[in-house]
Amino acid sequence: MNRPSERRQPCPRESQPWNSRTRLSALLSIGSWPRCAILESSKLPINRPTPERVAYQLLCAFMLLLLFCSTVPLQGQTPSPHDYAAVDAIFNQHCLDCHASQDAEGQFVLESYEALMKGGEIGPAILPGRSGESLLVKMIEGRFEKEGKKKIMPPGKRKKLTPEEIATIKGWIDGGAPAPAAATGPKELVVPRIEPKVAPRNPVNALASSPADEILAIARYAEVELRATKQVNQSRTLAGHTGNVNALAFSADGAQVFSAAGQPGLFGEVRQWNVADGKLIRVIQGHKDAIYALTVSPDGAILATGSYDQKIKLWDAATGKETRTLSGHNGCVRDLAFRPDGKILASASADRTVKLWDVMTGERRETLSQPIKEVHSVAFSVDGKRLFAGGADNRIRVWEISENAAETTNPLVVSKFAHEGAILKLVFSSDGKLLLSSAEDRTVRLWDAAEMKERVLLEKQPDWAPALAFVAGDTVAAVGRLDGSVGFYNVATGTTVSLGNETPIQQKVVRAGQPNLDLK
Repeated sequence: MNRPSERRQPCPRESQPWNSRTRLSALLSIGSWPRCAILESSKLPINRPTPERVAYQLLCAFMLLLLFCSTVPLQGQTPSPHDYAAVDAIFNQHCLDCHASQDAEGQFVLESYEALMKGGEIGPAILPGRSGESLLVKMIEGRFEKEGKKKIMPPGKRKKLTPEEIATIKGWIDGGAPAPAAATGPKELVVPRIEPKVAPRNPVNALASSPADEILAIARYAEVELRATKQVNQSRTLAGHTGNVNALAFSADGAQVFSAAGQPGLFGEVRQWNVADGKLIRVIQGHKDAIYALTVSPDGAILATGSYDQKIKLWDAATGKETRTLSGHNGCVRDLAFRPDGKILASASADRTVKLWDVMTGERRETLSQPIKEVHSVAFSVDGKRLFAGGADNRIRVWEISENAAETTNPLVVSKFAHEGAILKLVFSSDGKLLLSSAEDRTVRLWDAAEMKERVLLEKQPDWAPALAFVAGDTVAAVGRLDGSVGFYNVATGTTVSLGNETPIQQKVVRAGQPNLDLK
């Protein structure tokens, strides 16, 4: 047993948290170290300043200096200040119900950095470097007064911003309110790669027939198959999409095909392809979520897209430039349809409404709220006087649409229980006489469009059929299913027919950018 005079004395810092401050304190208090265990273990005399003791103290000081420096971030490693992306995410979650570009409260739009910095009707909302004085911060903290009353945003019973979200906005403003960094490329969702044990199915999500009725476009995961309808086994694959291709549309002249896809929760994209050689013309991006709806105006000048981000965007089809954003839906935009004159755009949404929009001005003309569940599909009659819609309440509804589609001038004229399951898709024949519908009960029905009377019930489908099209001069109905198959039926009898080859012949497939495969 050690004598009492030789017992180890506890280091006065042993009971303190071992962090950068205590390290620095120890470094500046070398004279007290002889009583520490680290020096005690050296077995050196406590009160004798030998060269060995001095060298040991210097060694300990150097080691502690390295340990202290390890806690200080190196230049370039400091956490980046709050950027606009984090602020924009907060606005998307809490603010766009009132401050979207359509009918913005106080003319204050929060959809983009430029609109935010512009401010609203009472002036700029952001004072870079001065968050406490910025109008936006006063609003979200409840320090803004109007007509003698304090206001807080979001108003009413809506969920307020958390302290962390407010701190994010204030940090961004105090950091100078920098503009969003230039995009370096599309975001990617990184998930573990798990190899399937069996061959996965490749669902058909959408179908589209070219105006000349010579090509059938088939949307699948990450690619589009173009199949010649008059030549057996002729096909081409347009690859390169991110995620499911959910919608298709040909240009008015049939020379180009547009395909819509995207990564859920990250971005949406439209790819514009040249049909003759399969070359990619351009990639169009702008939505903040996957795109589910796509249509081209009758004159081919405007491309309209609808996304899970609840927005509708109009694009110049010739340049790919965005021309307008339509806001107003509170759910995913599932389908879009131009009236044949191109003046009115109809949209179907998961918010249980169909909306009518003035294409020229972007004004919302009417909200048709009779559906009681999500609306999945919408289509105009050939004369543009009637609008058909179907969705999760199993009904096909028909409205008479007035010339200017103004509110209260578009009465509901038909509400027909059409299927035993949610209606997935509605599509008209080119002459407008026939209407084809599919549903989750795996049925496909052919209707007399004028009378809304059932003409033909096709055989029970092997899986849901979210994709429909008329081909072969409206004499054949094409049905695309989630099991990856495409079936063809005679519209007069409902019997199956052969139209080309139902699965692509791999040796005939040409990827985008490869030599031409004649589909004409």
